[in-house]
Amino acid sequence: MNQGAESRGRPGRSLMDRDIELGAVDAALSELTGTGGGPGAHGTGGLIAFAAPAGGGKTALLAELRRRAAARGCTVLSARGGEQERGVALHVVRQLVQPVLAASGEADRRRMWAPGTTSSRPPSA
Repeated sequence: MNQGAESRGRPGRSLMDRDIELGAVDAALSELTGTGGGPGAHGTGGLIAFAAPAGGGKTALLAELRRRAAARGCTVLSARGGEQERGVALHVVRQLVQPVLAASGEADRRRMWAPGTTSSRPPSA
C-alpha cells in the first residue's frame, strides 16, 4: 500500500489494519445520527475527536470519518491547528464556522446567532 496516499487520506484507498478504529467511527456515527437504535436514537449530534502521536494515521482516519459522516447526511466541520494556532486558538474556531457562515444568508446567520435559539444545527449548504 502506498503510505503517502494513506497519510493524505485519499478517498477510495483502504485503510489497512484499522478495523478497530473504523468500527469505533461507525459506532460513533450511528450514535450521533440516531441510526444505531440505542440510547442516542434521536440523533442529537455531537463531537468525535482523535488523539495520537505524530505519524499515528490521524489524517487518514479523519478523512475517512469525514467521508462516512457526509455519506450519512451529517454536517461536517473541520479545521487544522498548528504551531501558529497555539497562541490564538480562535483561529481554529474561525476555520470551523467560516464556511458555514459564508454559505448562509443573512436571515440564517441571524437565526443561528439569535438569543434563545433552540436549534444549534447550521443550515444546509
